[in-house]
Amino acid sequence: MTTAAQQNAMMLASLLGVGEDEAAEQLDRTVLLTAEAGWKSDWALELARVLERTLHVVTEDDGSGCNLEIVIGKVDGRSTGRAIFADLDASGLLVGKESKLLSGSKPHGLYGAAAACAVSAVAIHSAIGAAALPEVRLPMKFNFADLGVPPGALEREIVLRDAFVAGAGAVAHGFLHAARHLVLSGTLTVVDPKTVKEGVLNRCLYLEPEDIGSDKAAALVGRAKTDFAGLALVADPRDLREVLKGRTRPPETVFVTVDSRATRRSIQNEFPHTTIDASTTDVSGVIVHSNSLPTAHACLACIYSHVPEEHSRERAIAAGLGVDLDVVRKGFIDADAAGTINKKYPQIDPDAIVGSAFDSLFRQLCAQQALTTPEGRQILAPFAFVSAWAGILMAVEMLRTFNGECSTNYWRVDPWNLPIARARVMRKKLAGCQFCFNPDTDGLISSFGW
Repeated sequence: MTTAAQQNAMMLASLLGVGEDEAAEQLDRTVLLTAEAGWKSDWALELARVLERTLHVVTEDDGSGCNLEIVIGKVDGRSTGRAIFADLDASGLLVGKESKLLSGSKPHGLYGAAAACAVSAVAIHSAIGAAALPEVRLPMKFNFADLGVPPGALEREIVLRDAFVAGAGAVAHGFLHAARHLVLSGTLTVVDPKTVKEGVLNRCLYLEPEDIGSDKAAALVGRAKTDFAGLALVADPRDLREVLKGRTRPPETVFVTVDSRATRRSIQNEFPHTTIDASTTDVSGVIVHSNSLPTAHACLACIYSHVPEEHSRERAIAAGLGVDLDVVRKGFIDADAAGTINKKYPQIDPDAIVGSAFDSLFRQLCAQQALTTPEGRQILAPFAFVSAWAGILMAVEMLRTFNGECSTNYWRVDPWNLPIARARVMRKKLAGCQFCFNPDTDGLISSFGW
């Protein structure tokens, strides 16, 4: 099975068009954080928490062995090598190759988390220095107002009732990591039938090595619950459809963080009153969507409509693992599938892969194929800051939704640069959508009183 470092190397190799070993060498970079005393030093720890999942990060060092120094606020650098400068206050963030200071007060924690993602992108780009990486535009000026948080929403309580997080992977970690800065109460249930594999440690912000082998939902809830004084976090080691089976009423709110387009469409078919979704596209984009039923605009199935690439990806996984296509479409490996895979890969313990996702095992076994084919590229895991961005934008979308700001329902953001407020749009229903144009849909929505 792949390690967290190998997951990062596979992603970088795909971006640079090099082998995994060379990519691993490129990632062997050390970043020194030097921060002004006080709350800016505290924020440097927030930055380190995201950045250290990809690069080596040090704070107590003379700078002699580092590849890059990030100087934060009004403080002298400690190294003689390459440096970038960052400063932030309540209104925004500045990052560049020259020191430019801000004089305002401490930013809200959610804004600080967003700033950490932005600086992480700059740091990775600067430390690796490869032209093939996505472009990062410097100097970077991030006005936090561009996130679109409604006035007063950061301090206003959100009460979650009958609410679920579908999936306990990296985006879910990013969401809870961001949401810990908000005023939440009620109950939120995290559902995921999978267990923690070593490879996810490169991007799941709450996980530690001792969590390997644990239920993903339980591991996330166990680590995150101390961050929420007023919110009860509950773990359920099942998928959402199984959790909701037999209920007479759909859930009130579902935060969707799963990887599969097909699973997203199936979640919309569960008729959640409010759906808030965030996803990543390798390392190149973050997408956020929301809808509340009834809606005159796009639903989750419209946003993630079926595309031909889904079939090619499934076929590649089936061929790579030696199982039937219909079996792959079930999503998770059962005992029969594990036995079949073991016949092709005798080195794999079939008991160890039962319950794992087919695409995860494909990624682990077929790294070189994943680096050279479109099917493999789609399932490569992004760097931690990309997933963290997705979680932050999901938290922002929650604030907008629960505070009546429904003028848009879709936002695509470049994680290597900054969110552009004018890129928010209202997506229309997709002609032929299996949910919106089902003749029974409107009647069912009405029957739930929405």
